[in-house]
Amino acid sequence: MELKKPKYILVTQEVGFKLPFAWCLSALIIGILTQEIAAAIFISIASLFLVWFTFKLAAFFFSFQEHSGILKNHIYDNVLKAIWFISLFCLVMNFVKSLLFNTGSEAFLDCVFSIVYFGFMLSASRRWGMHFVEKRV
Repeated sequence: MELKKPKYILVTQEVGFKLPFAWCLSALIIGILTQEIAAAIFISIASLFLVWFTFKLAAFFFSFQEHSGILKNHIYDNVLKAIWFISLFCLVMNFVKSLLFNTGSEAFLDCVFSIVYFGFMLSASRRWGMHFVEKRV
């Protein structure tokens, strides 16, 4: 039984790295105007790198399912959905927390780095449906 991908998974796949790139570019512009130039450049580039790194690292661990079939396929899809929603929750909560409870450069740093959770969301959306298929010899 092949399940259809949920719409939020498809939207995440379609957005891809465009959202983190736009996020970091706007953070760079805001940072240059309001923070130190060197810090704004470093934070923007580092957060974009961390999105890519978390995407690759999570994809590496999710790929074990394709080769070994540790979980049943429907459980694997539910785990990926849970990871997607937990990452979304962490992204939103970290962003809101940094806006409400932090001040100055600490608020800027936390706001920019909150996009790192999107790497997990993107990885989970791209690996959704990559099921284990038993190979017959």
